[in-house]
Amino acid sequence: MTIRYAVTLFALAFCSVFLARPDLARANDDMPLDQVGGVCVPDSATIRAGGYETRGFGVGFSGASTGSIRFLCPITVTANMLGTKIGLIFMSVIDGDGMNTGARVRAFLRHAGIGTNVAITDATCDSNTSNTTGPQNMACFFHPETIQINVFYWWDVLIERTDPKVNVEFLGVGLRGAAS
Repeated sequence: MTIRYAVTLFALAFCSVFLARPDLARANDDMPLDQVGGVCVPDSATIRAGGYETRGFGVGFSGASTGSIRFLCPITVTANMLGTKIGLIFMSVIDGDGMNTGARVRAFLRHAGIGTNVAITDATCDSNTSNTTGPQNMACFFHPETIQINVFYWWDVLIERTDPKVNVEFLGVGLRGAAS
């Protein structure tokens, strides 16, 4: 029995040396911070207007509704992400008219210091920069930012439609690490 405890303690001590190394314990800088569209929260004006619906995991206009739909999507930053550089938004959408003006989806990456009410826009991704009309995953690069402590991060997503015949849907959005 004593030998088994000694071997177990040795194994735990040996492994703890590797687990305590910051470069191994830290998550990859290319870690995803992704949000599925259907779990975002509509703002008050969107709720009052009532012209939106969830479609599977995405969000779009119900029926022949037009106007705008605004969703707020939290980004949960964990301690191991602090100091990570981000520099790429990816956005999954359906924009049935491509670069035309009947519909679009824009995702704004925003942050605010804890204890303030001042939002700062870090980056934007816009479906009208692509001529693809079916489901697509877009990449939008921006000036690298470093994830900081004591800061709230979120997505502010705006779905707009002026032509009720155009299918437009927000499927999801995410962040990736900055190119080294």
